[in-house]
Amino acid sequence: MALKMKLKAVITAGAPGQRHLLHQTLATAENRRATIGEFLLEMLAGPVDEIGLVIPAGDTAAYQPLVAHYGQRLTLIEQTGPRGYANAILQARDFAGNSPFLHLVGDHFYLADSGPASELVNELIRIHQAEKCSVSAVSPTRESQLPYFGAVGGPALRSRLYQVETVLEKPSPTEAEQRLVAPGIRSGHYLCFFGIHLFTPGFMDLLSGLTEGQGLSDALQTLARRERYLATILPGRRFDIGAKYGLLQAQLALGLKGPDRDEILTLLVELTAR
Repeated sequence: MALKMKLKAVITAGAPGQRHLLHQTLATAENRRATIGEFLLEMLAGPVDEIGLVIPAGDTAAYQPLVAHYGQRLTLIEQTGPRGYANAILQARDFAGNSPFLHLVGDHFYLADSGPASELVNELIRIHQAEKCSVSAVSPTRESQLPYFGAVGGPALRSRLYQVETVLEKPSPTEAEQRLVAPGIRSGHYLCFFGIHLFTPGFMDLLSGLTEGQGLSDALQTLARRERYLATILPGRRFDIGAKYGLLQAQLALGLKGPDRDEILTLLVELTAR
């Protein structure tokens, strides 16, 4: 299906602990060094018209060098305080307007199994166009990783596509086993958020209606109850660069995908042999 829409994208990097993440640098197979932020913005360059980057209050000057060459296509949005993930997205309400919008997290690095990472976003857009609803990317994830991600459960509609019925934030293995069943996922694995979403305009209303103590997963659970909400497994991997060794994993994956794969594997063997 040909893409028939251009979107705005909201990237959240508003938590104080995320200040350094978009500025972290990875080396590419083309002997080019690029920041995580540059990779993320390049990933959106094709399908997205404008990008809103939610950053900590008072950090505009620190982010200007990273985004200067994107001109009016990129808007910096300061979050008024560390009030949580859901509030960070809500800061971009005026920016997103009354249209569907993409949302990506700023502490992830994305790598497609084949082709450019922008194809991951394009696939989400294709599903949204066909199904006319919100859709989140998910990834089968080991239960040992559940403390780091939100997760969903629900019936399979077809291969790699699920109807979301239940959303839990960082569930325990017991909760996941009882409430997050998803057909076709191997034992001990659950559908955890990949970090890319495409929301219908009404999702901002759900965020604005959250009460004290509620967060993004509560808004997503309400979304699943009120309207059709899908999850899809994309052909790629996400690396949480804010987690222990996350940046190292991203660099290794990027390197192993390129022409220096054999050299990197030899180096790893040499290191582990010592």
